[in-house]
Amino acid sequence: MYTNYFTTAIRSLLRQKSYAIINLTGLSVGIAAFIVLALYVQHETSYDKSLSKHDLLYRVVEIQNEPGVGEQHVAITMGPLAEALKSDFPQIVEAVRLMPAFDIQVVGVGNRFFRERNMYYSDASVISLFDVEFIEGNPATALNEPKSVVISEDVARKYFGKAGSLVGRIITMGNKPFRITGVMKNRTEDTHLFFDILISMSSIENQPGFEWMKGWGSNSLITYVLLESSGAREVIEKQFPDFIRRHVFAAEEGWEYLEMYLQPASEIYLQSQHIKFQNVTAMGNRNLVLIFSVIAVLILLVACVNYINISIARSVKRSREVGIRKVLGADRLNLVYQFIGESLLMTLMSVFLAIGLVELVLPGINTLLGTSFIIDFISNPIFNIGLIFLILLISMASGSYPAFYLSRFQPIAVLRGAIKSNSGYSGFLSKSLVVFQFAITVGLLFAVIVIFRQVNFMRNKDLGIRYKNAIFASFGNNDDYSKSEAFRQKLLSDPRILNVCGSSFVNGVSGSQGPVFVDNSAKTKLTVRFGYVDFEFFQAMGVGLSEGRFFDRTIGSDLKSTVIINEAAVRKLGWKNPVGKRFRPIMGADTTRPSEVIGVIADYHYFSLRAVVEPAIYLVNPDQFRGLLITYRDVTDQLQVQDFIRKTWGEFFTNSPYQPVFAEKYAADNYKSDARLLSLFLYFSAISVLLSVLGLFGLTSLLIEQKTRNIGIRRVLGGSAWQITIMLIRSYMLLVAIAGALALPVTFYLLNKQLDQFAYRISIRTSDLVLPVLLLIFIAFLTIVFRAYRAASANPVEALKYE
Repeated sequence: MYTNYFTTAIRSLLRQKSYAIINLTGLSVGIAAFIVLALYVQHETSYDKSLSKHDLLYRVVEIQNEPGVGEQHVAITMGPLAEALKSDFPQIVEAVRLMPAFDIQVVGVGNRFFRERNMYYSDASVISLFDVEFIEGNPATALNEPKSVVISEDVARKYFGKAGSLVGRIITMGNKPFRITGVMKNRTEDTHLFFDILISMSSIENQPGFEWMKGWGSNSLITYVLLESSGAREVIEKQFPDFIRRHVFAAEEGWEYLEMYLQPASEIYLQSQHIKFQNVTAMGNRNLVLIFSVIAVLILLVACVNYINISIARSVKRSREVGIRKVLGADRLNLVYQFIGESLLMTLMSVFLAIGLVELVLPGINTLLGTSFIIDFISNPIFNIGLIFLILLISMASGSYPAFYLSRFQPIAVLRGAIKSNSGYSGFLSKSLVVFQFAITVGLLFAVIVIFRQVNFMRNKDLGIRYKNAIFASFGNNDDYSKSEAFRQKLLSDPRILNVCGSSFVNGVSGSQGPVFVDNSAKTKLTVRFGYVDFEFFQAMGVGLSEGRFFDRTIGSDLKSTVIINEAAVRKLGWKNPVGKRFRPIMGADTTRPSEVIGVIADYHYFSLRAVVEPAIYLVNPDQFRGLLITYRDVTDQLQVQDFIRKTWGEFFTNSPYQPVFAEKYAADNYKSDARLLSLFLYFSAISVLLSVLGLFGLTSLLIEQKTRNIGIRRVLGGSAWQITIMLIRSYMLLVAIAGALALPVTFYLLNKQLDQFAYRISIRTSDLVLPVLLLIFIAFLTIVFRAYRAASANPVEALKYE
């Protein structure tokens, strides 16, 4: 019996080759798209799941509400917090503090020097809380002593060519000797906090310049706690207000408003877009994961809809087969098995083709997303359990309605020719399914248009700062600035070099934020971004001056004693004439006297357009410079200019590897995730359109086949090919319009929610709503015309010769 089902299924496919190819292509592309999106969703949702204690590990997050920035959630905390939490809350089993080693730019091993990114100061408890496994060294004591460092296998091999027998070796970090006390196994990168080097927190705790670590008024550390049970979180958070009153506010260090809560470690990667100052190495977006999960399912449904629609349209031809089988003794269950078996065979073939398609596109997807997806039938559930489930699900979803619909035909009605396709309930269902797949396509096209406009808006908006032809090169050691003047003069001797100046970063601001107080009787407080720039920074980067003057190298008081503020700070302070106003001694300036405002610069976007421009204060303090900003002329030989800068750097800063930040790339990288989103939307919208066109072509071809006699009679009676074609396409244009009316309001709402993530965003225009519908109407029109006009132009004798 089953052999007969298989033989019949093969014969059915071979008899209708064109429709079999359409179904096979549609299902294969749909399944391939689903698998790729499933890999993306799996990748994004797997972060931090490898930590054995991830379900009990939490990060402390503060809610601040400071003048100048308003309410903000921040994930950096005070130095004494971890110890106080452990002491006050018995529900906390362990706590750990981590802080990026920003002060260490270069690691020296003998006469070789390396720049490292993933370095953290940490308490010893990081080893147990983050499952740090040792190859060499004692985990119990490795991070107990000052100047102790634990390195990964990869770092060990890079430095020493091996990963063993390294305990006790000395390396220099920031020109200071550190002792290797352990080598850890390489960490997996599916975590929000990836580290290659761990340095004992005691290395800096009692050092000059780190006194703030003992106070409650400054934030720079990430604090994690391990709870005894998941229910402990609620207990602790209820007691946080009293905890803050006893510790933070009792210190009287300037906090006007502060709350705290615990964020589960498993939620940090995907649910932290609202949090500032995180010091994490990776961050995703839960909304995007949800969006692409829905798109994956919708594309799969569109592919299944094609199969169902074509099966319904073929019902007249298959009805005679059903009638004869019933006359010969087949019951309804036998017929259901047969048609679902055909669907299963089609799905199996589609899955094999889909795997081939996935193999072809994965290199490009990996390049686009920066991932390393592979086809893994052994350990990845998507390719074993998932594929089996997918095969069964698609077979049932695609084959059930045709199976139950065709198997209900009565032999007498079939053999009398009383069965008509696309009428009654089946006709309504077929049209509904067409509307469904058109609605998905309209929605995706609408999303592509809006996202393209937003990304284009961000790329082309005037940021108020000129990033073109600018390079920022980081210092490696604290004394590098002393060599910078000679380096500066050497570079400026080349007419292609315009400016060389120190700064905290390429954008002019550091990562720090803090309070400043106006020098008045009210002690007016404002929370600002701090920027440490050289005398010529604003001119070099094309930042506009609104009032007053820029810093001047010939005026001695401009070094550490005067400040420039941005327009946002002026607005927050409500100043009418800001030049000449003074602040009380501020961080990074001359602490013996007030700092005078000498100028106001136009607001510029020092971060991405997702955030509003916050108040900022700038001063000249070479001690806070982290590198040199170099600008050059717009010349054709840019590579030669960059090579000249690199060689000159090597002459002056022999212990600091040249690792430039190209300003234009830095600015573009702020929107890399949005560009990826646009690319993915383009790809999967194209797939949705392709599937819709395939389904529409197949359905139209079948319906035209069934109307061959009708078309022939109309031609004999004088109907023109175009009149008949218009008659055939009119109903489908109406379906596209209905699909647009259903899809656009929902997509409009979702897109507005997505655009609200940007502080500076576009408005959705009427043309954005109309264009996707017109595009789909045009595509559907061409598809139907291609098939319908051929049928209408055919010789009517061919259509009627068998009647």
